[in-house]
Amino acid sequence: MYGLRINSIESLLQGISVPAGEKLTVMVGDVVRVHLGVDYRGPAIDGEIHVSYGRQDTWFNEDGNKQSDTPAPFDQSIDWQPYEIACDVPIGGSTGSGYDLYAKIMGVPGPDISSPVLLNVLDVLGVAE
Repeated sequence: MYGLRINSIESLLQGISVPAGEKLTVMVGDVVRVHLGVDYRGPAIDGEIHVSYGRQDTWFNEDGNKQSDTPAPFDQSIDWQPYEIACDVPIGGSTGSGYDLYAKIMGVPGPDISSPVLLNVLDVLGVAE
């Protein structure tokens, strides 16, 4: 597995997408689709992608209302194969601005494979009235 990266994020409610590193504003109740890319070669494996938004301090602070886990099967290959994966994260919990975002692949041989943390990329507004 090589180079997990966040390519873009989009609000499904608004139909707005921004490249990785740019800010997206969403509302509680929206769903953010996180578009990821990774290259893989090796035996067939069934991993899982964990995506979360929260705050990066000494470690990444997250809670159960701000994350999603998505199955990620990878086919056997002796050559590097590119994978594009979309993960949906329901926007719940508290409102706030300047949330950070990261993803990681779990359940693969060796340690989890994490993307770089994108800082200050998500603002969450209250529910529309």
